[in-house]
Amino acid sequence: MFALSSAKIETCRGILTVLFHDGGIYALLFPGSAPPSLYPRQPLPWPGLAPDLQRYLQGECCSWAPYPLDMSGYPSFTRRLLAAVRQIPYGRTCSYREIAAAAGSPRSWRAAGQALKANRHPLLIPCHRVIRSDGRPGGFSGPPGWKEMLLKLESPTW
Repeated sequence: MFALSSAKIETCRGILTVLFHDGGIYALLFPGSAPPSLYPRQPLPWPGLAPDLQRYLQGECCSWAPYPLDMSGYPSFTRRLLAAVRQIPYGRTCSYREIAAAAGSPRSWRAAGQALKANRHPLLIPCHRVIRSDGRPGGFSGPPGWKEMLLKLESPTW
């Protein structure tokens, strides 16, 4: 096992908390959801992450590819699903059915929705870009209103 460290990132939308270790980013936590001082605070080993998250939450497209994500603990279906979600371009959306098919399980769209709730890397793995087939946002594991806010941030016509 590995010891986690934490870092706080102040953004225009509140303070995000990054949990990480030498092998990568273990989790990104929304404002208000971080356990207080459970993990020692350390500087981020990726100096570009904080400015990229700040710019992203101000409406700028950013690439998360340079940042290593710790995918340990996810079942294989969830790992395939999250890998497919990472491929959804900025400003675009995909349905739960489409993302389940992209992960190799076209009939597992309900399971896809449940698996996305377990995404420890919101924003970095943009599960907010996965919506219902009827065009409505669907569920989201983040704070109320964030999914819609992120969709509008990326695509003003949303």
